[in-house]
This record gives sequence, C-alpha cells and structure tokens, in this order.
Amino acid sequence: MSLYKTGLLSADQKNLFIKFTETLNQNQLLWASGYLEGLLAHGSDEEETISQNTIDSTISQPVLTILFGSRTGNGEGLALKAQTEATKQGFLVRLKNMAEYNVHDLLTESNLLIIVSTHGEGEPPFAARELHEFIYSKRAPKLETLIYAVIALGDSGYFQFCKTGKDFDVQLETLGGKRISGLVACDVDYEELFEKGLKNILAGFNGEENLNAVDTPKYRMVLKPEKGKSGKIASHTKLNPFLAPVFEKISLHGKGSKRQTLHIELNTKEATGLEYEPGDAAGVLPLNPPGLIHEVLKITGLSPDEKVIVKGESKSLYEALNHDVELSKITTDVVTRFLAFAPNDKLLKLSQETNLFKAYLEGRDIVDLFQDYPATVTSNDLIHLLRPLQPRYYSISSSPKAFPGELHLTVGVVDYINSGRNKRGTCSTFLSELAVEDEQVPVFIESNPGFRLPENDETPIIMVGAGTGIAPYRAFLQHRALADRRGKNWLFFGNRNFETEFLYQIEWQKLLKSGTLTKLNVAFSRDSEKKVYVQDRLHENAKEVYQWLEEGAHFYICGDMKNMARNVHDTLVTIIENEGVMSKEKAREYIGNMEKEKRLQLDVY
Repeated sequence: MSLYKTGLLSADQKNLFIKFTETLNQNQLLWASGYLEGLLAHGSDEEETISQNTIDSTISQPVLTILFGSRTGNGEGLALKAQTEATKQGFLVRLKNMAEYNVHDLLTESNLLIIVSTHGEGEPPFAARELHEFIYSKRAPKLETLIYAVIALGDSGYFQFCKTGKDFDVQLETLGGKRISGLVACDVDYEELFEKGLKNILAGFNGEENLNAVDTPKYRMVLKPEKGKSGKIASHTKLNPFLAPVFEKISLHGKGSKRQTLHIELNTKEATGLEYEPGDAAGVLPLNPPGLIHEVLKITGLSPDEKVIVKGESKSLYEALNHDVELSKITTDVVTRFLAFAPNDKLLKLSQETNLFKAYLEGRDIVDLFQDYPATVTSNDLIHLLRPLQPRYYSISSSPKAFPGELHLTVGVVDYINSGRNKRGTCSTFLSELAVEDEQVPVFIESNPGFRLPENDETPIIMVGAGTGIAPYRAFLQHRALADRRGKNWLFFGNRNFETEFLYQIEWQKLLKSGTLTKLNVAFSRDSEKKVYVQDRLHENAKEVYQWLEEGAHFYICGDMKNMARNVHDTLVTIIENEGVMSKEKAREYIGNMEKEKRLQLDVY
C-alpha cells in the first residue's frame, strides 16, 4: 500500500516534496516534521477544509504510532527511520517523544511501535519514565485492542541489557496487548539488527506472515555510508567518521599533579555536515595501544601475523586487535562466550554471583581473564570472543559560534593499577599520545537533545560539574557570551586540588570579569582535612539557589552518575524541601516538574 497511491498529493506536489526533503539532514527533517505537526494542531477551520475524496482516501490507511524514549539522539534517529519506512509502506505515522506523550492516549492506540533505551543499571531514560510507571500502575488500562512491537536499545556489556525495552514488551502483553513481533534487542552495533527487525515488524502490522526470527549477529557487517543524490557522503557518522586534524593539545593540570586532563582542539573546517550544538558529544574512534596488544599475544601464545576474518575481511591478528575489538575491559557477554569454548566451573560459579561478578569485572581486561582462567584459543576464536571496539564519547567543550570550524574536547586520561598491572584507558591513551602535526582523529557527532541551553538567552542557568564534567559548561558560556541579551549564569565546579586541577581557571576569571559568568563556586576535595564537594557548596548557597529556581532557572548536572550526580540530586531535593517549606514528597514533585519542563537536565556517565 504505497503513499503515492492515496491521491493526497498531486504529481507536482509530490515531486517538489521529494526534492525538498532530499536536501535535509536528520535535524532539519525533525524540525520540519514538528513544524508540519504544529500547522495541523493550530490551523484555522478554513485551512483544515479537505475534500471528501481526500478523507476517503486516508480512511483506508492504517495508523501506526511510534513512541521513542532515549537519553541521546539514537532512539530519535531510529524512530525517524522507522517513520520513513512505515510511510513508504502506506501507514499514516504518528511520531511522538515519550516525554511529550499523554499516557492516557495508550487506551486509544491500535498499532504501536515502541523504541526505547535503557539508562544506567536497568532504569528507563527520563523520557520514558512516566509511561513506564503508568503501565505498571493500578491505573493502567486493559489493552485488548492493542497490537504492538518493541525495539529495545542497550549494551550487552551491562547486567541489565535492554531491561526497559523488556519491561515494556512484557507489561503490554500482561495488559492484554498482542505482540506482533518478538522483542528486537539492539546492542551497541545495532544498524543491521534494527533494519531486519523493523522489516519484520512492519510486515506484521501489514498482516503479512512474520519473516524469519531476528537473531543478534555474531559480528556486525560493514555498512556502507549513506550517500545523497550527488553521490557524496551524506553525513559523518560512526560508520563514516571525519578524520579531523589536530590543531592543539594542552595539559590542563598544573605541575606536580599525579593525574592528567587534556584540552584538545580539532580542525573541522572541511567536515561538511558535522554540525553540533552546545551540549552535544563527540564520538571518537580509538585504536588499542601496542603495549596491551603485545600482552594479549603473549598470554594467548598467538602470532600477530596469523590471518583472521573480521566483518567479512581477512586481515592480520595484530591489525584486528589494533582496530576492531575491545581489549581494555571485559563484560558479561565476553565471559559468556569465553565459557562457551573454555568451560570453567569456577568462572561459571562466579558469573552466577551478581555482586561478586560485578566486582571482578570492574577494572579488568582480557589479559586478566586469560591469566585468571587459562585457556587455549585460536586467533579467530579470540576475535569472535571479544566485543567490537566502540567509540568513546566526550562532551564537546566549545561553542560552534565562538569557534566555527573547530571542535574542542576535555579528556581525562585514565591510568590506574588493577590486579597488579598498569591499566590505561583505550581512547584517552590514544588521544594523549597524539602528535599535533600530521595526526588525525576519527570523529562524529552524538546529538544530546536532553542537555540543551534554554531557548531564551535571558533565562538564568545553574551549572554543576566535577572534573571533566566542566566541558559542556565551557561551550554553554562561550555561546551565551555572544548573545545579544543574556540571563544570569552560575557555575559550581569541583575537583581534587586548587593548584593543579582548576580546569580552565583563567577562562572562568575572564568570564566573571566580563559579566558573562555571574557567580562561581568551587570545591576542591583534597585541599582540606574535611573533604568538600560541589553538593556542599550548593547547600551553603541554598537560599539563593532556591531563589534562582523560583525565577525559572534551568539546572544542569554533568559528571559521574554513581556518586556526584546522585549526591547533587539529593542535595537539590533537600534545598527545595527546606527553602520551599514543603514535604520531601512535594520537593520530589517539584523536581519532577522541572524535569518535565526540561529545566533539570543531566549529562552523566
């Protein structure tokens, strides 16, 4: 059932529409879809006059609602792809962000596709939280007329792989819904599985027999970068990164620091379509360090020149270990595959003790696994045992308005001792060893729509970050410094030592002097007998923080999810409870409303 057989558009309109949409990138398509939806919602009665023939032609079209919920732009991007494919097959598609969806509309849905990610340790992302809570509540309706499918996004390296998607899949069936296709559980390399899964799902909604079951591929096939009509690469993605020359690399720590944080400036002037906004992240595709590769070869007894097959291509084992697979960390799925070809009762028992297993995996790499549980392995077995090497994501620390044609990164170099061996972060080591001349960094943009400056430049903002969590705030303030009229800006920054780890100190001082930065509060945890953190500085300024919130300030948290972000969130609840003279329950409700209004935004890891 083709869209073009419906008679909705004349031949000329159809041609104009196709030519126009082919010129748009993903963000522009999203804006255009929202604009058109707005016209439908707010058009006058005269504008809504439609011929009876047109009405009749649309009645026969099945309606498909696509709901997406994710912390980054991945879910949204896949939802847009699903919308395009479904429209081609003749569906009238209603695309909605879960954060903006009226949960009570669930009762009226007939065909529903959910695309949802999992955040942290099995938690729904903020956008999906309300709907997730609703379907598990006593108010959840019976959904006997609902036909649905779920595409879940996750990382099989985590214990709670695709948990939120699994929750939706199970609970919708419990409420009476009919599952049209099995759950599609997408791992970090999801492109091929998503396309196959979507094809099955749309076939199901069309009343066709389901195609073969979707199996997670053992290894992702190489996908060709998308090309526009001219034959040129449409955009730079994980599959087609831009090779950015290095402008500059600067150490941000003072003398005597035992740690290292780098400021890296990349040249993106020739990167057509590599556009970003303050709050976005840059994905960097690293190489594994030679030292770790040699350790892997030594512990396995394999030759670097042996031939292996990776993504359908024959190459040397050394090259594959350098470019294609994760070496610096082991995850649950790696251990599962290890046990499949090297059974070990001791390791199996450990893998069944969740807390002990988590503790074991923390900070260990593939060399540790072979040291602790010796096994004989072939070159190809080793490659299939390991996970594909993934990009690392860094909050961009520059504004494109302040630095057009550039992209700045703030990189904490990971270096520690674990299990008697020195461990180094894969990407931070790769970046730290770059020479400025003649070096290129494979980079692409990871949109982060959930971490954005207010649309109104005059809206006050409070920014809280520790360590490299300062990065997006540098971009925020550069952006606001160029605004014609700007609101108040308050920064809370924490690190270990004032003398050696006050990142971008001179820049903050200049911004204070110019008036761009209204207030700056810092906390250096190792400079006093009693450790002081950013949440302590928030508590000390509780009255004024609450005043800013009451004035409509947006509140941002960036940094460590397990400790800093949780502590800051709890402190914020306490501030609202005390200063607003309300119960803790009401304070949490206040926070919940801030999240719904996008006035509380987190970028945590």
